[in-house]
Amino acid sequence: MIMSRLKVGRVRPFKADAPLSCQSTDALLIDTASIDNDILDEAIAQIGASLRPVMVLGDASVASCFENAVVIPRDRDLPVLRGRLEAISRRTNRLSELKLRTESASAFGIALPLPTFEVVPDILYLGDGSARFLALQANLAEHGMSLTAAFSVRTAADYAEQKQFSAILIDVTQESQHLDQIAGWLSKLASTFSDVPLLGLVGEGLFPSPTFHDLISCLSHVFDHTVDARELAKHVELYGRRDAGCGATAENAANVPEFLDGDTKLFSEQFLRTHLSKQIAFSKEYGTTLSLLALADPNGAGLTSDERKQVAQLLLSALRESDLPSLLGSDAFVISLPATGYKGAVLISERIMQSLASSSPKLAQQLGWRIAEARAYHDAPVLLSEVTSGVFQQNRVG
Repeated sequence: MIMSRLKVGRVRPFKADAPLSCQSTDALLIDTASIDNDILDEAIAQIGASLRPVMVLGDASVASCFENAVVIPRDRDLPVLRGRLEAISRRTNRLSELKLRTESASAFGIALPLPTFEVVPDILYLGDGSARFLALQANLAEHGMSLTAAFSVRTAADYAEQKQFSAILIDVTQESQHLDQIAGWLSKLASTFSDVPLLGLVGEGLFPSPTFHDLISCLSHVFDHTVDARELAKHVELYGRRDAGCGATAENAANVPEFLDGDTKLFSEQFLRTHLSKQIAFSKEYGTTLSLLALADPNGAGLTSDERKQVAQLLLSALRESDLPSLLGSDAFVISLPATGYKGAVLISERIMQSLASSSPKLAQQLGWRIAEARAYHDAPVLLSEVTSGVFQQNRVG
């Protein structure tokens, strides 16, 4: 019956073969109401400690027996299933990459914090609790994230002191009161919690007063009220996940320049070459996609230090946590994109170029992009050579 319902819901299920493979990246759906206890025990023994994605339909306590599991409520199984499939796929890709990155960093004397499953435990919302809040709350829930609501600055400040949030979203409308208090609180937050993204949802018709400008200047990113709730949820998730728990501690400070470029704060060429070899091996073993995206001047013109920093800052703010931006040489930017095929890399490159065109039209016209997707014959030097030589695409932004 479950198989039939999944097919009706346009999901392509197939019966799992025994023994279960911990190497597989296919999500495993476990129905706790119908599975035999002995089979469940075998499944836990075989894949419980692996990163294979597991979806538990029914008893939520079973999920704790697996390293990488999410729960599907039985009364809302099909409506929730597709969103949770996407969420657990993203989570699995992210965890795999960050664990791999931790291994690569250890060779440079860098101890990265171990990745956690729930990078975004909660988003703090300050606003009027309107239909926008309810729509955003529902869409974030599909991504496995929760939203804590505060309807006054004092309440929001209390929440922020009691709990660590991954992002804070401020909903500002014409009806919003005490903008001066909000601006003052945000200014304090910006200096105290510099690693927490401060997001603004701003409505039309707001009078551009000095207080309003002070408020806006404190925000990391600003969205318009007209943005679709689903799109807003994706952006909130992206910004919330990107900076959560990303600090690195150096066991040997002398090795840090070999790990990060001191000027741009991007990953160094040496680290990229080391890590890319591990990524390619992982991609071949698990059958996942991997692409490289290069940004450079096709004519070989150099960039100033300020221009390199500007491009680096844009990349750090626009890319996913699992993406690895690096500086190759002095003027070429190479981004490793795990679990991303050629078409996905094209979308990312065009998004980057559009953002660059908004902030610096000159750089957008000067730089071009080129993509290489990893194939069976690639090793790290060959793949890097392929992505940095040849024809670069330009003027794909309008």
